[in-house]
Amino acid sequence: MSNEEDMDSEIPALVKKYVPGVTRGLSWAKYSKEKGKGTVMKSEAFQEAKAEGFATALKVPLGEANQILKDATDGIWNQARELTEKAKEVSHRINKQKSKKEREKVLGLARDAAKKAGVQAAIAAGWEQGWKEGLKERDSKNSD
Repeated sequence: MSNEEDMDSEIPALVKKYVPGVTRGLSWAKYSKEKGKGTVMKSEAFQEAKAEGFATALKVPLGEANQILKDATDGIWNQARELTEKAKEVSHRINKQKSKKEREKVLGLARDAAKKAGVQAAIAAGWEQGWKEGLKERDSKNSD
């Protein structure tokens, strides 16, 4: 059982019923923890993609850089857009659910979809950033 569940079970039902701030506080703590995990995951994806973009840029022939960048990033960004659209579609279904349990289930699906979209966007941004830095380094070595 997690720490949050332990704390939640230790709070008497009467207190939870009449002191809504207690439940909101636990929900906020859980949200903050999940948000922190998502941020770390996006940061790691960004750094890995940046390194990959950098390495690719160092190897690319001089005249082909623009086309390779376009081909690589178009696919990555298109995937991020598709995942974002999926997250939007799922989130529009939340308030259409009849029960709180069903809403929470769809909310979880929406969070997962949004997390995937965010990670994909971080990958795309990281790859582009690494690419730019790699080209700059490659070009500075070639001018020496």
